Amino acid sequence: MKIVVSDGVAKNWEEAIILASNKLLEKGYVQNSFGKHCIEREKKFPTGLETDFPVAIPHTESEYVNETAISVVRFKDPVVFKNMEDNSKQVKVHYVMNLAIKDKNQQVVFLSKVIQIVQDSNFLKRLFSLDEHSFEDELLKKFA
Repeated sequence: MKIVVSDGVAKNWEEAIILASNKLLEKGYVQNSFGKHCIEREKKFPTGLETDFPVAIPHTESEYVNETAISVVRFKDPVVFKNMEDNSKQVKVHYVMNLAIKDKNQQVVFLSKVIQIVQDSNFLKRLFSLDEHSFEDELLKKFA
């Protein structure tokens, strides 16, 4: 599994998704239209998760993916996404985990790793305080 890790700044959820998806595009893991399709899907099916350390997990169809990967962007200043469980509510997220899944057969394994991380609030809190290099190293270990 390919992982791209970065810090970011975004005014809104659309900018956050474009930032995360562009990291995947730069590596050739997704097609040019991937980010646009993630935004369209997010409008219909929000992905903000109100966990102890809130995250969003935008994604789209596999037809826009060249190779399975994830872009994890850390935001010091939270970005507002709509809540996955109740789209009338907002979630201020510090992490956007933009999923690019090529093979639907990989989806369960990939999502289970993401869910493990999302549910580990102590890990996410610790990641938040690390420098960018250590942040990347820790995520690479977790996804290995």
